[in-house]
Amino acid sequence: MMIFRIRTKLLLYFIVLAVLLNAVAFLFYTGSEKIVSEYDNSFDKFLLLNDISQQVNSLNEKVQSFIIEEDPAFLTQYADVKKRLLHFQDQLPSELHTEKNSIAISNYKNMIDSFIEESELTIEAFHQKEINQYSFHLNEATKFAGFIHETTLTLLNNELTDYQIFYKEIEKRRNYYKLMGYSLFSSTFLLSTLLALWLSGGITRPIRRLSVAATEIARGNLMGEEIKVTTKDELKLLTVTFNQMRFNIRELVSEIKQKSELDQLLKELELKSLQNQINPHFLFNTLNTVSKMAYFESAENTSRLIEAISALLRYNLGDLNKSSTLYDEVKIVKEYFFIQQTRFGDRIEFETDIDQECLNVEIPCLILQPIIENAFIHGVESYEEGGTIGLKVYRKAETIYVEVTDNGLGMDRATLQRIRNIASGITSEVTLHIEKSHGHSTGIGIKNVIKRLQLFYKRTDVIEIESTHQEGTTFRLLLPIMK
Repeated sequence: MMIFRIRTKLLLYFIVLAVLLNAVAFLFYTGSEKIVSEYDNSFDKFLLLNDISQQVNSLNEKVQSFIIEEDPAFLTQYADVKKRLLHFQDQLPSELHTEKNSIAISNYKNMIDSFIEESELTIEAFHQKEINQYSFHLNEATKFAGFIHETTLTLLNNELTDYQIFYKEIEKRRNYYKLMGYSLFSSTFLLSTLLALWLSGGITRPIRRLSVAATEIARGNLMGEEIKVTTKDELKLLTVTFNQMRFNIRELVSEIKQKSELDQLLKELELKSLQNQINPHFLFNTLNTVSKMAYFESAENTSRLIEAISALLRYNLGDLNKSSTLYDEVKIVKEYFFIQQTRFGDRIEFETDIDQECLNVEIPCLILQPIIENAFIHGVESYEEGGTIGLKVYRKAETIYVEVTDNGLGMDRATLQRIRNIASGITSEVTLHIEKSHGHSTGIGIKNVIKRLQLFYKRTDVIEIESTHQEGTTFRLLLPIMK
């Protein structure tokens, strides 16, 4: 389907308008040029006949002046006048010759030739001192000059008669051009107005519909009907895109509402599963009292254990909406390590390799502890000896890596693939997974940890999982350094 761009429409409009205006201007120009040319031709005829008449008089005067005064200067002037007269005579056929006056023009030329010939004979006879001869020829030249004047007046009268006819024709033509000018101006104005209305309407109508729809969206009404596409230019793409954008906004708002409700349910479930089990203030006060009593009785290990439990519970029962730092997460995990080390002794070994310069990165609250719990409960808790859990923190380029490894039972392929799908964003499964506790547990599953990391960093590639059945599991967090 051919698409006409708005710029192409504008160019076509102005091209058509320019062609129309130039055509009208060219028509009037050619008409006026023709009239001026015909007028110039008529005027040139009048000037030519007048010039011939003047030159004949001047030539006759020069001959008579030479005979009377016998001054050679008159002969020089006579030659110049004769030359001009012959030049004007040569122009007669091209300027005045028509079918009607061809005989008159031929006789007119012959009279000029005879006049010049008698003038020449007069001067020659005067040089030979033949008085009777030059008197005769002078009288003949004078007669021919009179004939030439009469013929000139006749030709002028004929030309004036033709000029009257020509003038009437010019009047008719002027009225015709005037009427045609009004008609062309009216038709050009009407056509250009219709084209402008069509072009502007094709642009403003879709824009007006888009403006009304945008106003409705600004007021919160996303349920309006789709805007109909009536053009094939850039506004078509704009209209289709606007309709798609409004549909996407409706879908996004619906999705946000659903996610908001789901997140609220998850958060309430997390808090209820933790905080409804105990009275935090009573528990903290009790633990502090027991810790002081153990210290006064010189039971330092017991006092240290109670402090670790108190710190762990205080951190777990804090506000889950607040972000934390990797330093706080590592610190609380060490407390968890101490508690489990106290419980299981040499059965479980905890290894750490932590770059202290990486611990100031921001991170959601309660991220590391659920992963450590998962490694302990599902990895090495059943071991009688040789169980190992490792925590490693290091940096590569602009990413902080946090690795939690264990040499436990590992995962089967289905479980590993399901968690990898969640980590890669292939599935949107966010169901809260509360593990059945075999000891202290936050009750926050791995899926919840992955989801909160993805929401916090606004990216999906935040975790990598490697696991081999009966050989162990590695959780690797990829924390970007946010500036």
